[in-house]
Amino acid sequence: MFRWLLTNGLTILVIMSVSIYRGYDSNAVLFGKLLGQGAFILFLVNLNMYFVFLLIRKSRIRDVKVSLAKTSKKMMKYHVPFAVTATLLILTHAMFMGYAHFGSLFQAKTASGAVAILVLSVLLYSGYRRRQKATGKRRKFHYTMAFIFIAFALGHIFL
Repeated sequence: MFRWLLTNGLTILVIMSVSIYRGYDSNAVLFGKLLGQGAFILFLVNLNMYFVFLLIRKSRIRDVKVSLAKTSKKMMKYHVPFAVTATLLILTHAMFMGYAHFGSLFQAKTASGAVAILVLSVLLYSGYRRRQKATGKRRKFHYTMAFIFIAFALGHIFL
């Protein structure tokens, strides 16, 4: 569990360091970057739900399972609000960055962001469908899309 938290912390630290290293052109770009980082943190928290459930399934120690089940029950209350908030932050990030870099809308960084938003829309739709009727296929598709989205988001960040 410690390695898991350390990995999340290091991921956030690396993303913030890269952002600081690259600098910013204006206050709009700085604000847009902060919005994007906040959204990424919320999506990372939501993605960690998968690992909590995985640990519950794989653990052989009953006390660990009970403690993780209590944690997951608390986390699930915030899963949808975090996703909606992160999506709004992403869309606001896209508007700020589009405004700040209007002349360079057809560069790789912008294109990767647009593709990430398309993948995000599929992820949100799969979550909506899963919430309507939970089946094994919908669950698997939803968490697969979550990993694909995080991969595209990381590609967008480090591009």
